[in-house]
Amino acid sequence: EQKQFHDYTQKLLTWRKGKEVIHTGKTKHYMPKEKVYVYFRYNENEKVMVIINNNEKDQTFDLNRFEESLNGVSKGKDIVTGKEISISTQNKITISGKSSLILELE
Repeated sequence: EQKQFHDYTQKLLTWRKGKEVIHTGKTKHYMPKEKVYVYFRYNENEKVMVIINNNEKDQTFDLNRFEESLNGVSKGKDIVTGKEISISTQNKITISGKSSLILELE
């Protein structure tokens, strides 16, 4: 368990260290809905979407709510797993209970 936590934290911190958008970008917050909090970090070149689920159970939600921030975005890459996720205002995202998801948007 300790090794998993260390590996996860190391990967996250290494990614964060090299991301200009995290250090100097702007932030756009959205009101939490059903204990799911979403915010974006963005600059002229990059966008990152952070989703935090504070529920015990998985949550599925529409992306329509974030249309302003997702304009022109077609996919996102999970920074921890490397998995690509299709993004459009027609899609939904499911996030596991008591977890977070950080997506680099393209």
